[in-house]
Amino acid sequence: MQHVSARALTMGAIEVKGDDDDPIAAAIQKLDTLSTTVDNRLKAIEGKSADQDKIGTRLDALEAKANRPAGGETKEEAAEVERKALAIYARSGSDVEMKAAASDNDPSGGYLVLPQVDTSIRALMTDLSPLRGLAEVVTISSSSYERFYSMGRRGAQWVAERDARPQDTARPELIKHSYTVSELYAAPAATRHVLDDASVDIASWLINNATHDFAETEGEAFLEGAGLDGTPKGLLAYPTANTKDFTRPWGTFQYVPAGHASAPTDDNLAKALVALMMTLRAPYRGNARWLMNRTTAIRVRQLQDTAKRFLWAPTGNLVEGEQGTLLGFPVAYDDNLPDIGADATPIAFGDFRQGYVIVDRQGIRIHRDEISVKGRVIFDVYKRVGGGAGDFNALKFLKIAAA
Repeated sequence: MQHVSARALTMGAIEVKGDDDDPIAAAIQKLDTLSTTVDNRLKAIEGKSADQDKIGTRLDALEAKANRPAGGETKEEAAEVERKALAIYARSGSDVEMKAAASDNDPSGGYLVLPQVDTSIRALMTDLSPLRGLAEVVTISSSSYERFYSMGRRGAQWVAERDARPQDTARPELIKHSYTVSELYAAPAATRHVLDDASVDIASWLINNATHDFAETEGEAFLEGAGLDGTPKGLLAYPTANTKDFTRPWGTFQYVPAGHASAPTDDNLAKALVALMMTLRAPYRGNARWLMNRTTAIRVRQLQDTAKRFLWAPTGNLVEGEQGTLLGFPVAYDDNLPDIGADATPIAFGDFRQGYVIVDRQGIRIHRDEISVKGRVIFDVYKRVGGGAGDFNALKFLKIAAA
């Protein structure tokens, strides 16, 4: 048997370049190299994992920011930035902050009130002009808005198998309504000294002034406006008739008589309110409500049935601001409606969102004028708005009439 040395066995497993090379040292070197390679790769993997964690964190932050309203800011932050921009423009005429706050402004056409400010204005308008909160509000980018209504007529008829099919069945008719807009204008003014006073919240003053002025003016027009030159045509400007839906001419609202020509009794009013409520057809009842002024509301709130139960039922506890329901439907107030009197229509009932349309042309615009009157700065504030009736079956009126 041939003797094989340990060195020869080792040389078979590990390459030895010379007789003087130590196979054990070579093996240790190989292990060190392998260990270093593994360590480097592990560190690389850990580094990538850390980078991925950082990327994930950044993506989460970006996603959260993107999900915020007003371009990555909270509503409160965006509103404050834009309020300050409007205040700077009002005080100094500098439009730098306005341009920075919104990129869609057109200086040649007046600065558009910034979105958050415009939202505040609309919220206040809803409080002052009930119809703006009840009716459908459409924002347009042109000078008019068109809508179509289908006068549904049932034309189906029964026929036998061999009967001739009639050619003159009733056909649905399309009616087009056009709503144009007209300018509503206000010009609040302030002295330069007031504008220089940093303690004055000039932006809030501008907003509140335009808000209340516009709200009162347009609120009257939504009820009584004549509809001339693009101005809103009010609900009370349309004719009324004591005829049912689909039998009276389109463009005419239905009224229910109060039972007396000028001074209805409580019994007259109670019965008329029940009749008015029942006259509104089922498709409009889901969003129906009453509308009257506060003087009429005082009278109606005292009405009782024969069992001395009030028709106007409280909701929960009688607390301030809680209006309750009248015959199961909520009540809204508009002091532009007339009082109870001969030929008046003091109460409206129905789905105002279907029955009236308000059209806004973009937003409210502001021009700053410090030239016309020395020492004073005038703010030309304007908007373009229109309005008119929609579905004439959606609203009913109580008319003070015998029949």
